[in-house]
Amino acid sequence: MPDALSDILLAMRVESATPVRFESHGGYRMRFPGFRHLKFGALLAGGMTLRPGTGPEMRLAAGDCYLLTDGQPYDSGTADGPAIDGEAYFAAHRGADGVVRYGEGAPDKITIGGRFTLDETGAAWLRLALPPAIHIPAAAPSAAALRSTLLLLTQEAGASAAGEDLVVARLADILLVQALRAYLAAPGGERPNWLAGLADPRLARALRAFHARIGEDWSLTRLASEAGMSRSSFADVFRRRTGLTPMSYVARWRLFRIRAALQQSDRPIATIAEDNGWRSRTSCARAFREVFGISPRDVRQG
Repeated sequence: MPDALSDILLAMRVESATPVRFESHGGYRMRFPGFRHLKFGALLAGGMTLRPGTGPEMRLAAGDCYLLTDGQPYDSGTADGPAIDGEAYFAAHRGADGVVRYGEGAPDKITIGGRFTLDETGAAWLRLALPPAIHIPAAAPSAAALRSTLLLLTQEAGASAAGEDLVVARLADILLVQALRAYLAAPGGERPNWLAGLADPRLARALRAFHARIGEDWSLTRLASEAGMSRSSFADVFRRRTGLTPMSYVARWRLFRIRAALQQSDRPIATIAEDNGWRSRTSCARAFREVFGISPRDVRQG
């Protein structure tokens, strides 16, 4: 059975990933501007402090990974004092091998990171589900896989090897899935959001079934049955964990699937709507406009 997270991310396309390796020696502090849409990174050696635009600062040790989601300017470094312009420094000091270096001597800190760019609507929805900054400690089970994927991504990007674009695109997808897995597995995620249902074993059973057969007839009764819960208990837990009613979730994700299909194929709108469980084209178009602000036909026409 296809899993829910895969289905969700297929409707939120990663359009590009821009990785970079940064090696430094000695103290520094850099200020980086706002960004689209997600920043990711891992510290391979040394230690540093990351100060997100919103939320508490993160003290990173070797092996730690992070994800920034708020798009706000942020600081990184190892020293106090005035911050230099990080974007300008990186642009001026990227070597022929693609590595950015700071200071003299052998590096005592090595960071790999970069930026995901998603389609605008997908990025906005993903941000609703995530805190402004996510810190994944080296000891977390998912950290090693994240670092390995980041390292591969950094090595592939800009290497001009055959198939580079395809490899980078696939690694970016994998990296995003790994980061979200790490977030869902972390303790203390109590803030209601639409992604949180996947972290609850009972709700996840219902969501897996729905995403695997999204075009079938789904009701509160059927979802609760898949979860092994009563209707009232399922509806209450679902709302508390996700901030949505179960049927609002069903409608929204059908619409996201429809939107992705409209962008990626030339199949008739009515056929796409029906395949995703929407029997009335008129009601589908109305709901689509309420969620995305444009009609399905507008999406198709670009």
